[in-house]
Parts: sequence; C-alpha cells; structure tokens
Amino acid sequence: MRLHRFYVDQEIGNRTELTIHSAELVHQVRRVFRLKKGDSIIVFNGTGFDYQCKIDSFGEENKINGDSVIRLLVSSSSRSRFSPKRALFLCTAVVKKDTFEWITEKATELGVTGIIPIAAERSEKKSLNEERLRKIAIEASEQSGRGATPMVYAIMGLGEAAAFLKKENPEIQIVAFHTEGELLARSDLAGFAAEKIPLAVFIGPEGGWSLAEIDMFHKLDIPVRCLGPQVLRTETAVIAALSQMVFDIN
Repeated sequence: MRLHRFYVDQEIGNRTELTIHSAELVHQVRRVFRLKKGDSIIVFNGTGFDYQCKIDSFGEENKINGDSVIRLLVSSSSRSRFSPKRALFLCTAVVKKDTFEWITEKATELGVTGIIPIAAERSEKKSLNEERLRKIAIEASEQSGRGATPMVYAIMGLGEAAAFLKKENPEIQIVAFHTEGELLARSDLAGFAAEKIPLAVFIGPEGGWSLAEIDMFHKLDIPVRCLGPQVLRTETAVIAALSQMVFDIN
C-alpha cells in the first residue's frame, strides 16, 4: 500500500523523532486522511530524501490555544523517487487563475525548478495569488514523489525575468516559444543537452508575444522557436515545451 507523503518545513537530518507543528498538516493527517497512532507516513523537506515515519502520538502543545501537533518516530530514510537532473525554469505569461494553477501543478510534476509568472503585454490578467500557487506546488511535489518543491516567484516583466535568470545562472540557456518562430529542431535540443546547464523556457499568453516582446528576445540573443504549425493554448504549449526539455534532452 502506497504511503501518504507530506512536505515539512523543518530540518530532519539524522533525527529519530520529529514534532510537526503545522496546523494544516495536522488537519490533513488526522481529519482528511484519518490516520491514527501507529500508522506510517512519508515526510520530506526538499533535501532529496524521503523519511518513513510512524505516528507516535497526537497532542496539544498549548492547551489554552489548542495548538495540535504530531509526534513522529523516524524509521528509515531513502533518496526521493524523483530529483530533476538540471535546473529548469518556466517563465510563462500570466493567464486566468484556474489555468495558471493547473500550469503550476503540471510543471511541478514535470520537474521545474522555478516558475516565474510574466506580465506580458497581452496578458489579460495582471495578478496572481502567489501563496496559493506555492501551496499547489507543494501538493504536486507530495503527489509526484519529488525530492524538492519548485520556487514560485513574484510576477516579473519579460526583461526583468531574463536579467534575473542570467544573473542567478550565468550559463543558463533560454528559449522562447512563439507561433511564428522557427520550428524547434533536434539540433536545438542537442545544444540544450549539456550536462547540468540550467534551462529556461518562455511561453506567451493567449494571443502570443507582442512584436515588441519578440524584438526584445532577439536583442537578448534568445532564440525564438515554435512547436509546430498549430496554434496552442498557453497551458498546452507549457506541457509540450517542458516535455521536450525533460524527456528529449535528459
């Protein structure tokens, strides 16, 4: 039977006992999944390891405020099932709330390191609930077996995002996707395949990048490619592009 897996924001290391203080996680374990003393779960904290634990007890840390805790006994540790081989950043235009949340979930499952929402000229929506997106990324990491959760960044402009990526990762290779770009070729994928070199993909909004944004990509020496002759929705383009980067060059 597959054990439930939970992210915890605390150091584990070689500890044999853990006390979980998160009210939300306590609620999940106790009320949603109805786990009991003696049941086993897996916890991870983004270091690339999974820790199998037994629930030792539920208690109240502060009886006045009723703060619930879970006490766990660590049984064993092992490498997480899935750890991305390279840093992969998704820079995608801000789209409507439900769509962007879906993108966050699927991009996390595919192994992105970071998600940067882009305030594109043709983005109809200009804001997002970043805290909600981070929660979705954590839940998708729990479900997919990832050893680390991706970073969800604040909304950036196109030029700002490109400058940020190059400052943080001077060797990063960036590619933008647009319906009128050159067809993504095997030679492109071969060029991206250098071991451990970070990658970033830029995906535009419904309606595509503006002429000014395409011009900016060219000025920044960022290649502009397309995924085929068909016009794809933003969320479809995200999955198609990330799949190429994850499965064809790793």
